[in-house]
Amino acid sequence: MVDHTDMSWKNKNVITQLHNSVDNVALTVEKAQSHPTRQLIQQAQNAIEHADNALNDALQNSEHQEPVDRLQEQLSQNKERLQQLRPAED
Repeated sequence: MVDHTDMSWKNKNVITQLHNSVDNVALTVEKAQSHPTRQLIQQAQNAIEHADNALNDALQNSEHQEPVDRLQEQLSQNKERLQQLRPAED
């Protein structure tokens, strides 16, 4: 018998992890935009890599597509913002 409570908890956990990762990307990209040093840009790239992993997990394991799609769009927008940056001279 399938434990629906356990499945619901896992779904919420996957989406929460993705949400936290996307929020972290937004913060690190904002910092990199304010001070585009190589170090801050690298931190933002690392956050994006982590969020991409969380996104893949959510795409595979989430029952609810709408919040995942919304977070995926936010992540894509932050990736675009980061790609437009050029590092300042350190």
